[in-house]
Amino acid sequence: MRKFRLVVAAKQASEPENTRLMLGDFMADVLLDVRHDAKIFHWIVQKIGSAAIIHWGQEHTFQEAKAAAQGYLESLRHASQQKKA
Repeated sequence: MRKFRLVVAAKQASEPENTRLMLGDFMADVLLDVRHDAKIFHWIVQKIGSAAIIHWGQEHTFQEAKAAAQGYLESLRHASQQKKA
């Protein structure tokens, strides 16, 4: 009886395909759009628990999309802190 060992090659992804960022009451998803030949990363900001999209954008690299999403989350957190003060 032969024993087979399943070997899966590690995927060498230079950039993550999907990432969720959370800050305060808000979250942002950074997603790779695989429908195009060129890489396009979408970022979508929502309030946690809500399906409504507060803001979205797209960038050419994961780092640019992540930075844009983080910046927008920071601005939302700052604005919500201003309202509470």
